[in-house]
Amino acid sequence: MDLYFSGTTGNKKYLLIYRSAVVGMVLFESAAKISIVWDLADLLMGMTVIINLVAILELGKFAFAALEDYLEQKKSGKDPVFIASRIPGLKHADCWQKEEEARRKDKLA
Repeated sequence: MDLYFSGTTGNKKYLLIYRSAVVGMVLFESAAKISIVWDLADLLMGMTVIINLVAILELGKFAFAALEDYLEQKKSGKDPVFIASRIPGLKHADCWQKEEEARRKDKLA
């Protein structure tokens, strides 16, 4: 589920839940003892670390595949260009060059 809490999410229900939770936390923390606030902050920060570690582990395979592709291009004397279709399993990377575009640029150089 893709949620972007910058105010441009496609699902208003989740955005309302998120905003309500933020307002609720601010109200709670303004009235709570400082030790409770710090303990809660530590807990939430720890949860953030766990989520980020899971994401790093999932994305690491793509990062190493991209590094391998980069090193192969450097070794063959090319100016390395990232092309998403060369990375197995990488989907929805529309913002990067397609292979045809990279070939055209390589011919022009």
